[in-house]
Amino acid sequence: MTTEGSQHDVRRTYAVLGSTGKATTCYLLEHVLAALGRSTSLFSTVEIKVGSERSPLERDAQPDLTDLVARSEADRIDDTIIELRWPELSAGSLGDHALDLALFTHLDRGVEGERYEEHLELISGVLAAAGRAVILIDDPAGIELARRVPGAITVGSLPREQDADWQVTLNATRQDHIDFTVTHRGGRSVSTSLWIPTRFSVGYAALTLVAVMETGISGGTIASVLPHGLRPVVPGRIERVADHPRCIVDIAHNPARLARALLPLRRSSRGKVIVVVAARAADDAATRQAIGRAAATADVVVVTDDDYGVDDDPAAIRADVIAGAREAGAREVAEVSPRRTAIRGAVAMAGRDDTVLVAGRGHLGRILIAGERDHLDDREEVRAGIAQRHATGG
Repeated sequence: MTTEGSQHDVRRTYAVLGSTGKATTCYLLEHVLAALGRSTSLFSTVEIKVGSERSPLERDAQPDLTDLVARSEADRIDDTIIELRWPELSAGSLGDHALDLALFTHLDRGVEGERYEEHLELISGVLAAAGRAVILIDDPAGIELARRVPGAITVGSLPREQDADWQVTLNATRQDHIDFTVTHRGGRSVSTSLWIPTRFSVGYAALTLVAVMETGISGGTIASVLPHGLRPVVPGRIERVADHPRCIVDIAHNPARLARALLPLRRSSRGKVIVVVAARAADDAATRQAIGRAAATADVVVVTDDDYGVDDDPAAIRADVIAGAREAGAREVAEVSPRRTAIRGAVAMAGRDDTVLVAGRGHLGRILIAGERDHLDDREEVRAGIAQRHATGG
């Protein structure tokens, strides 16, 4: 194992795999490693970052990972962090490049569908080939991968008995952050806070901390360089954009991810929860209705638009989402188009203690309207809505 004193003599490549939580884990890794004084490159669904250079990515962009890793090596970057998505994973886009650490987050049957077993097998292969595998065993996929990958380091964050090498203990749950400790079965530990208000994100934070500590960094060193806890900015992933009302933007664009985001926000909200949702034209009617059903746990459901082409009927898409929300017993449903009007209207109607979740697009900055690309960033629209509130004394 590398000693703590020689950390800056070593360059590493990290890969993060799973169906959800990959981008959040990548940004948590960058946050911790940067605090330790290490230079980083980050290749994610959000952006490409090599050192100080950043380039945003739009939906479905497929960068050449081999070229990007080569750039990091040429620039002598300490740590390269890769969100390994399905297109790159299935195509073997990293070629023969060796991974020092591979991290697994979560594999959702509801998201993966009939490709679940195929993706599980692909992930297993990457984990087994990496220098070190760190696996979150909070779901059946994690437990199965730990069985398949000899020598894997396991992390458990659930409040039940787990046979994990590292186990999370929750110390306090607050509206803005969660205090927790992650402890190795041999006694090593680190206590910190995560400033992302969702319980499931604690697993991703623990996964990150364990990966870094397994390279030889002590928990005490991490706590000393991050005295106020983990405060990563993860673009479009439970990203807190405003307070009073609390406004959060998230990429959740399918029923499973939407339900997973809404539940902890409901628990931590001091007031009502208002959710702005939409379905894409590419979603079938059943998926659109399922999005509506998932949104129905909010106090107010605002149904609007996402990407649609020239031959698509946005009103019909919204109608499917509305039908699902009403079928699930939504308390209040509003239909608002265009999207920027829906977002600003949701911010305007919220009380100071309410929570507004704008779901579906996250960090994306361009939307397809009747086949034409237009600039629209949900975070900018939230800020515009807040500015309008201030201008009118709200």
